Amino acid sequence: MTKTNVAFFINDITSSGGTERVTCLISNILQSTNSYSIVIISLNEAHGDIKFPLQEQVRTTKINKTPQNGIYRFPIVCARLAHLVRQYKVDVLIDVDGILDLYSIPVKILTRVKLISWEHFNYHQNPDVPYRKLSRQLAGIFATAIVTLTKQDAQNYEQNLKFKRAKILTIPNPMAQQEQHDYHPESQTIVSAGRLTYQKGFDMLIDVAAQVLPQHPGWQWVVLGEGEDHEELVEKTNERGLGTQLHFLGRTDNLGSYLEQAALFVMTSRFEGLPMVLLEAKTYCLPLVSFDCETGPREIIQNRANGYLIPCFDTNTMANQINILVESSAIRMDLAKNTEEGNTNFQTCSVQSKWVQLLTSINQ
Repeated sequence: MTKTNVAFFINDITSSGGTERVTCLISNILQSTNSYSIVIISLNEAHGDIKFPLQEQVRTTKINKTPQNGIYRFPIVCARLAHLVRQYKVDVLIDVDGILDLYSIPVKILTRVKLISWEHFNYHQNPDVPYRKLSRQLAGIFATAIVTLTKQDAQNYEQNLKFKRAKILTIPNPMAQQEQHDYHPESQTIVSAGRLTYQKGFDMLIDVAAQVLPQHPGWQWVVLGEGEDHEELVEKTNERGLGTQLHFLGRTDNLGSYLEQAALFVMTSRFEGLPMVLLEAKTYCLPLVSFDCETGPREIIQNRANGYLIPCFDTNTMANQINILVESSAIRMDLAKNTEEGNTNFQTCSVQSKWVQLLTSINQ
């Protein structure tokens, strides 16, 4: 049987973020079907080894020999990407992050490769680079398909793209494959996790914690992750007198070891794509509390069944809801019992089926 050659084009597969993790995961899922030959092409590789499990049959390569950026390198990157597409006889090129469409669209025109724009940010956010607005409009014209992580974001694309030649569809990221864990109602620990950046809203988390922790001296709140806001957040924590209960512990390679000892999980993000930390917390049966931000939380949390969606960005309401959960193990246990509600869409078999269906449909 002839295999379909699929290339994932990513900024840097050696980074340790959510896009890198899910790229490895989807590559493994497709490779395991034995119908696809997978290669991962990085623009740069700046962080040594790949941080996530990757099947040995999945090949990796890079465009820049040493990490480089800059608009002046645009023609060089396009030329090298086109060379790799021909070298690996790529049938379908998948951009992991829509900004990379700016390189891939010229390559598609040159090589006639099928192009999928796999967007990990929501449409209304343009983190870091204003070119995102341009890349999204161009993807609507030139990409074969645009894959969003949430139904809400697919609607955003449908409503905002001026030209919609590309097929627009939703394929969520899969939940981690692991056993469902027992909930520990006696725990007195709240967990949050994410990069310490403006997007994740940890400044608001401190405002929430200031209304929760002082009146519950037996409770601890741990935040896992690193980022440029670390010193500022620790300073604010200490200024609010929370230093003995609210802890910014840095990055961890074993988030699960914290989740399995937690009472609940809280997310204060200003915006998301599809927050994988909520899905991971679900596998530990944790009650979830999150701002109802764009996009993702409302597709993961069934409000009042297995967690609470809080109006953006109402820190008082969030603090009140957390206080109720802190003071009632019975309510927490009721939420934990319903943790599997809404999980079907995120099961690995469901996600695999959607990717296979898409790849089959565009490669006929």
